[in-house]
Amino acid sequence: MRIAYLLLAHDNPAHLVRLVNRLRSDGNYFFVHVDKKADFRNFFDVLGSTVKFCSTRHDCAWGDISLVDATLTLLYAALEEDVEFDYFVLLSGSCYPIQPREYIENFFYLNCEKEFIEAFPLPNVEFGKPISRVSRFWFKKNRPFLYFKWRLQEIFHLLPIFRDYERGLLGARPMAGSQWWALSKNAVKYVLEFLRANPKFYEFCMYVDCPDELVFQTILWNSPFMPNMSHSLTYTHWLKGKGGPEILDAMHLAALGSPIVLDSMRNNCPGEKREVLFARKFSASNESLLDEVDRLVERKREVMHQA
Repeated sequence: MRIAYLLLAHDNPAHLVRLVNRLRSDGNYFFVHVDKKADFRNFFDVLGSTVKFCSTRHDCAWGDISLVDATLTLLYAALEEDVEFDYFVLLSGSCYPIQPREYIENFFYLNCEKEFIEAFPLPNVEFGKPISRVSRFWFKKNRPFLYFKWRLQEIFHLLPIFRDYERGLLGARPMAGSQWWALSKNAVKYVLEFLRANPKFYEFCMYVDCPDELVFQTILWNSPFMPNMSHSLTYTHWLKGKGGPEILDAMHLAALGSPIVLDSMRNNCPGEKREVLFARKFSASNESLLDEVDRLVERKREVMHQA
């Protein structure tokens, strides 16, 4: 089982080192995109030649097309390697494994026909996914709009201007879901070929809200891969009304220490809460919590070896 881990990083290089070391094996490769705003030297100095860094870097912003661009850059970097990867796993720089590396690799081996990407139809107001994500024009959230984008957006949405999202998405049903996924090589190649063949789809998605939660989800849901789509493998815990997941703390250790870890009941998704392999997000300042997670994972490894 060969896995390409795709890591989106913007801070905390020490945590990234810890993450890579926990997942490292002969069959695993690591590709890192460092946000253009971050100091690349901080990451290279601690990871060096142990990972593959993307030479192209994007100025990433929350809920912006730049996150899709960075993800695509990671995929192309992985595909340039002379390695036939079985799975491509997208993680953030604040993610961490909550199962032993051997368990994770065996999980993918046993579920090799599945595409682990969360997707549910727009709109879903209960989970903060209104149809306005695609029916309205959304300004880019990074520079040059960064400092006045929200005020400009508010004013613009007072106007009766709507987008033909059915045409923009080429008739595809718009889907939403977690940014974090694990896809097979065939699914990845399908997405890349679709985007190459349909530039208008990407151009429309440049100005939707949170395209990082829509582009891959919509393409795959409206494809032959839809029957094999499952769920996200990353544990997140959301508080109602919040725009992002909570930072994990000691109260989550009981759940993360279970032999089989299920996603939080508050994971901002209407689907069934199913098994996860990773969790986010962890604070850079809480090393003791990660030490405890490591101890929990080591206990699971011991049980595996005794079985």
